Amino acid sequence: MLFLLPPAPAAAAPGCVGAACRGKMAAAQGCRDGAFAINGFTLVDPDVTQPTRGDLWYSPACKAMWGELNAPELISFLYAQLWTQSEYGGVNEAADFFQMGNEGNYTTPMVDWQQSVKFCGSHKGVDPDMDFPSGGYNACTSWR
Repeated sequence: MLFLLPPAPAAAAPGCVGAACRGKMAAAQGCRDGAFAINGFTLVDPDVTQPTRGDLWYSPACKAMWGELNAPELISFLYAQLWTQSEYGGVNEAADFFQMGNEGNYTTPMVDWQQSVKFCGSHKGVDPDMDFPSGGYNACTSWR
């Protein structure tokens, strides 16, 4: 006797692709499937035992990127910033800025991958370059 199995269901198409993903959340658009972190950082805070971790994510299916900041412990405020710049250079644009007052995870809305993107975390506010010495209290991924 021969048994035939039904074909596996096709993966659902993402809810957006590229520029159409700007401002949308990855999970709601089906963009987390197959996504991976392409760069990250750890913030220094001597007052906590579990440091804050930030990651810049990329979804090949959605051709979009977003940042995630995970703070298992938090003594004071943290700031998450997602920055973009035209693929041909130009002015930095804050695509998202968030002030975290409690421990937990924060995910930014997505941006199109066809531009330069970086994700930053800070104990000190907002700065698009974060190049000043901070001893690790401020950190960014590299531009992607």
